[in-house]
Amino acid sequence: MQQTTEYDNAASRVTAWFWVPGLFLTFLLANSVLGARLREGQGNDPVNLIGSQTIIFGWCFLVWLVAAYAVQTSYLPRWLRLAGTLCIAAVISVAFYYLSPFEDYPLTPFRQLPPGRALLRLSYRGLLVGAFIYPVVYSLAAARKLALEKLKVERKERALLQIRTTQLEAMVAERTAALEKTIAQLEQARRQLAENNSSGKA
Repeated sequence: MQQTTEYDNAASRVTAWFWVPGLFLTFLLANSVLGARLREGQGNDPVNLIGSQTIIFGWCFLVWLVAAYAVQTSYLPRWLRLAGTLCIAAVISVAFYYLSPFEDYPLTPFRQLPPGRALLRLSYRGLLVGAFIYPVVYSLAAARKLALEKLKVERKERALLQIRTTQLEAMVAERTAALEKTIAQLEQARRQLAENNSSGKA
C-alpha cells in the first residue's frame, strides 16, 4: 500500500524546487557548444542556430525532469534509476533530433549518415547529458532531503518541549492547588483551635 502511494505521488514530487536550478543549469549546458558553433560559421543562419539551440535546451531540460523524477522514486534500486535515466536521455536525444525542424549539425547533418552511426552518435550525446545531469540532481535531492529531515527533527523537538512544558505546568498547577488546600486546612484548624481556646476560657 505504501509503495502504491509513493508511485501515485511520484510525479508531484518533481516540485518547483527543481525548476530554477534545472532551467539555469540546462540553459548553460545547452549553450556550452554555442561558441564552437559560431566559430564554425553557423551564425550565418541565425534562424537555424537559434531554433536548434532552443530545441537542445528543451530536451536537456526534459532530461533534467526525468532525472528529478528518478532520483525521488524510492521504490526502485539506485542503479536502475541511473540506468533508466541514461537510457531515456539517449532516446530523448534521438527523438528530438529527428522531430526537430532545425539541424543541430548543419556542417555534417546526421540525417545524411548511415542510420546506425547516426543513432549511435545521438545516443552518445544523450548519455553524456544524462551522465552530467543525474549527479547534479542527486546532490540537490540529497541536500533537500537532509534539510527536510533536519526540519522534521526540529519540529519533533519543539513538540516534545511543548509536551514537557505542558506537563510541567500541569504538575505545578496540581501542586499549587494541593498546597493551597493544605494552607486552607491549616488555617481552618488554627481558627478552630482558637475558638476552642476561647470557649475553654469562658
